[in-house]
Order: sequence, then C-alpha cells, then structure tokens
Amino acid sequence: MRIYVLGAGSIGSLFGALLARAGNDVTLIGREPQVRAINEKGLRVSGAEEFTVHPKASLYAPEEPPDLLILATKSYSTKAALECARKCLGPDTWILSVQNGLGNEELALKETPNVMGGVTTNGAMLVEWGHVRWTGRGVTVIGKYPTGHDPFVDDVAEVFRDAGLEVSVSDNIIGWKWAKAIVNSVINGLGTVLGVKNGVLKDDPYLEGVSVDIAREGCLVAQQLGIEFEMHPLELLWDTIERTRENYNSTLQDIMRGKRTEVDYIHGKIVEYAQSVGLEAPRNELLWGLIKAKENLNKRDGET
Repeated sequence: MRIYVLGAGSIGSLFGALLARAGNDVTLIGREPQVRAINEKGLRVSGAEEFTVHPKASLYAPEEPPDLLILATKSYSTKAALECARKCLGPDTWILSVQNGLGNEELALKETPNVMGGVTTNGAMLVEWGHVRWTGRGVTVIGKYPTGHDPFVDDVAEVFRDAGLEVSVSDNIIGWKWAKAIVNSVINGLGTVLGVKNGVLKDDPYLEGVSVDIAREGCLVAQQLGIEFEMHPLELLWDTIERTRENYNSTLQDIMRGKRTEVDYIHGKIVEYAQSVGLEAPRNELLWGLIKAKENLNKRDGET
C-alpha cells in the first residue's frame, strides 16, 4: 500500500517505521531536521522493539496520490497541513487521522468524503531527529468517520496488523474519538500540571478520585451530544495508563520542549462543546487555563 504520513513526530514516525518495515511504500512528510536525519541514516525505533528502516522522507507531499494519507500532525496544524497536501489527494485516497483532540476529521471531510478516524494508546517519544522510542505497546481503533463502514477500512486494518500493530475496526469511531479525548483530558491534564509519568496517575491514591471526576465531566458532555461509547472512557483510561505508565504524555513533552501544546483541542474543545449544550466543564476549564499558563511561562522564559 502506498502510504504518506503527514507529520513525522513521535506517533507518525512510529507508525511510518512499522509500516515501512512491513514492505509498504511509505513516505514520511515532516520538518527539515527529521527529513534530513531519516534520509541520511534511516529511522530508528527503540524501546518495545529495536530496528532501523529507510523509508522515504520529504518536506512536501509528493504529487502522486497515495492510497492512504495518515494525518499525524499536531491538531493546531491540521488545517495548514491539509491545504499543503491537497494536491496529492486522489479520488480514491483516504485520510486517516490518528491525532489527539477533537475536530480534525471535520476539517479532513472538507477535502474528501473518504475520511477515517483513529485512536491509539501506543506510547511514543521522539528521542532525537531520526530516532523514536516506542515507550508502550497499545491498541489502535480505526473506522469510517463519523460512523459507518467501508471495505477499505478493513484493508487498512489488515495492513496495520501485518506491521505489528494491534488493531480493531469500529462502526462508531466518533465514540472512540470522544473516549480518547476524555482519556487525554485526564492523563495530559493532570500529568502536565504535576509533571509526572502516566503511571503515577494510577499509583497515587490521591489522584484516583480527581481522575474519575475529570473523566465523568467529559462523559456528561458527550452523552448530551448523543455520543455512545463501545468502551467506557474510565476503562480505557486505566488501560491506557497501564500500557504507557513509563511515558510522559504528549502535552508534557511539548511543555518540556518549550513548544505549543494541543490543549485547545482537548480541554478547550470539551469546554466548547459543554457550552454548546448548556453545560459547564469547570475541571477541564481549570486544566486548560493552567496548561495555557505554562505555555506562556515558557514563552517568557524564552524571551529572557
């Protein structure tokens, strides 16, 4: 399968490396330092598995249409990324978003009706340019967005399984996207404010009740929107923490690097949707504000 991975960060690089190793025609599209490192010395994976592959890497999307375009950029870059990739979208090309947060698939649907949503609990961390650490094996769920089924989704799932990923297909992927956003609201929110690895959230008894309250707040919003869950977000939360207990969540990784976070598309979106149905989400609003404050402190530190 010809696959373009748009966004060669941690998850994008991990998926791209696994799919390339399985023999797929993979092109990673990312920033110049990552593209240069991959083209010069290959893409190294460490952690859960150790190997190096040599996929193609480019600053821009090739003009030849792929079978699958995996969208793995940060959520705040989705609109610009899709505009840059527009020229490579053929009538049979499918877009699969494996991003955190809410709203990415809606942007993709403006480009093509062939859109899949995806959630993954695999943990990954970009160690350096050209080197990604697989910090925890997880599960990946994909499906036609927002609901329904298409045979091509089954084809993609089989390709992912052949690459060594644990994958299932859902006819209700919007429910999974919301469940993952709720999980992220707990892990990314508390983990970033406390500056801890994921496992601490499960091990510290003081955090269990707080975690449940944050998750329940998101669940209430989703239920008011008519979202149904195949797996309860609390069950997914504890499973995700256990699988990625040695990982620093992606928001905390961004804060550590002085980068912008995706908090606007996790807590911010939950607050936005809550207001749209006449609810409040005070815990998410608090975490949103605290993490935005951390971003601002990073900016000030960088200016001094």
